[in-house]
Amino acid sequence: MESYFTKKGIPYICRDISQDKVARREWRERFAGEIVPTVVFNGGRRVVDGFDIPSIERALRELTAAPPRVSKTN
Repeated sequence: MESYFTKKGIPYICRDISQDKVARREWRERFAGEIVPTVVFNGGRRVVDGFDIPSIERALRELTAAPPRVSKTN
């Protein structure tokens, strides 16, 4: 997932839910996390579960009005 965003030149933040208890709690409570990676765009305006490239690209197109901010939780 990280290499995908890097190749596309998309800035992202990676949060490791196996090491970061705060990130894990947010993943569960705020984003109803069950699948990793969970890709969160623009502070939660859009969430994509899993490495679903078509859904990620669709979300990026929908958010083109503002530069996307991506967080990846794994």
